[in-house]
Amino acid sequence: MAQFRIDTSLFSSLRTIGRTPLGAAIGKGLVALAVFASVFGGWLFVVQSRAATRAATAQLPGGGAAAACAIWFVGSSSIHKWTTLEADMAPWDVRNRGVDGASMPEILQMLRNEPRGPGPRAILFYAGENDIAHGARAADDIGNLRAVLALRMRRWGDVPIVIMSLKPSPTRWGNLPEQTAFNAAARTIAARTPGVTFVDVVPRFLVNHRPGPFYVDDGIHLNPAGYARLTRAIRPVLQTIVRHDGSGRCDHREPDA
Repeated sequence: MAQFRIDTSLFSSLRTIGRTPLGAAIGKGLVALAVFASVFGGWLFVVQSRAATRAATAQLPGGGAAAACAIWFVGSSSIHKWTTLEADMAPWDVRNRGVDGASMPEILQMLRNEPRGPGPRAILFYAGENDIAHGARAADDIGNLRAVLALRMRRWGDVPIVIMSLKPSPTRWGNLPEQTAFNAAARTIAARTPGVTFVDVVPRFLVNHRPGPFYVDDGIHLNPAGYARLTRAIRPVLQTIVRHDGSGRCDHREPDA
């Protein structure tokens, strides 16, 4: 009973505070915060649902018979805008399969839509930066990454896949904590998963612990100096997992469904 009286007294005190101007202001603030959280959560759900809808029947660009047994560079704008990719990766046979502005759910669905047939020689994967910029958490990106890796195993077996870390950028500098959390988790997944390699490009884009002069005017996408840094980071990794013979052939074939 004593405990009940204490609790009742505390409740009464809170009600009294709620009637004061300060209490009313706090209450309004809490209501506003709850409304914002609800609206933002709903908005994020709608964005992701629309992304999945847009990608429902879409396919990654650069596909078809010519992409069989080539190295696929799959990802969002940083891949899509890599106009010098073919020259930068010569003599390997590469395909730019990036999608401008894509989210991870969109890319995942487009991979699911990939026609049956011979798979890639290897995959370079970069995505998740846009998702975090629009409110997703690192855990959301990691869930999608796991789905990509599971799809890769079902469709193309143990074809090598290179996960590129999310790059820092001036405009999205505030996203660095979530990007760092994603990169750390992706590194751990790669270390524990056969055929998966993680390449950390973050140090290459920092000068005195801040993003260097490697970006176009929007402060997000890379300029030629930025892509030169990506090239220097990725080529040695591919060298260790892909025969550097320049041929368009590979031994890998898609396993029976």
